[in-house]
Amino acid sequence: MTYLNHAATSYPKPPSVIEAMVRVLQAPPVSALRSTAGATDDLPRQLRQALAAVLQAKHPESIVITSGATDSINRLVVGLGIPDAIATADNHNSVLRPLYNQPAIAHVEIVGDVSVIDAPARWPSQWRGRRLVVVPHCSNVTGHIHDIPSICAEAHKRGMTVMVDAAQSAGCIPIDADGWGADLIVFTGHKALFGPQGTGGFFFRPGTPLRPTLFGGTGRDSSIVDYAGKEWEHEVGTPNTPGMAGLKAGVDFVLSTSVESIYRQVQEKTQRLIQQLDHLDKVTVYHAGSPRQGPVVSFNIEGLLPSDVGYLLENAYGITVRTGLHCAPLMHQTLSTAPHGTVRASLSHLTTDADLDALVDALHEIVQGL
Repeated sequence: MTYLNHAATSYPKPPSVIEAMVRVLQAPPVSALRSTAGATDDLPRQLRQALAAVLQAKHPESIVITSGATDSINRLVVGLGIPDAIATADNHNSVLRPLYNQPAIAHVEIVGDVSVIDAPARWPSQWRGRRLVVVPHCSNVTGHIHDIPSICAEAHKRGMTVMVDAAQSAGCIPIDADGWGADLIVFTGHKALFGPQGTGGFFFRPGTPLRPTLFGGTGRDSSIVDYAGKEWEHEVGTPNTPGMAGLKAGVDFVLSTSVESIYRQVQEKTQRLIQQLDHLDKVTVYHAGSPRQGPVVSFNIEGLLPSDVGYLLENAYGITVRTGLHCAPLMHQTLSTAPHGTVRASLSHLTTDADLDALVDALHEIVQGL
């Protein structure tokens, strides 16, 4: 099988990830601060330190472990208590649905021309005050990488808070949490960090006012019932220790190569694929059109539905891609690819030249068959 759906979930997982999870499951169960046995008490701290290295964050304690990006975003949208939001059309439904369906958000303004958000000089004058700006670091449809430092600088001058969805970039595109000045960065574990599904978290800049939306046992100070006047705690309940162990192993796998090296590799492969697809008749590629291109390539073949192309690739050639709207419906309205969406090939640094050649050759045959 040729697997080109890493933007959904990376595959295969490194053997170290599977081994780490098995070790935890085979050992006596231990939750941090909740047992006299301390075999895995240090795992959350070690995971935060490893994630801080990936995110380039000086304060590992500002990283909160959750079940993933969707969990994180829902918590943040409510916990910030900011009533107005500005979101780019290339946001995922894990952002759009919380914004539109949480009572905490009274108004959502969508920026259809996503290039506007990268050009602060084009920002409307009314974008000021107590607003939340939500933008993906890397689009899961076009692969466009937003200019996060410029966005953060301009937003902060206007008194706005910035949340960055790094679900598609953490682990394969450099992130500079401290250098960017982003207030919040959301990440997931099961994509470019090579962790298991059901893992992820968020970084919050020290001083960001963020009220928890979940309360319960933490294993720290069990005498506290009312947190009034006390420091909030964001991680409650029994932690997903096997998942944390797997994510720690996945992050270590990424750090052993370095995010910068991975980014250079995947960017080279992605640009090569785009160039090859651009030369195929009847194929339209929807890419960023700039050097800031993540490992995501969406395309369509004239005369065929994306679902038909995906079916042919899977069943005739053994190539796994994704088809449809990719949970980003507003972006497809912008690209005029709704309601059927696109075919999406997404890469990781494990993707080989042979994988890409197999896709291009298969698409050439499909086009020739038309």
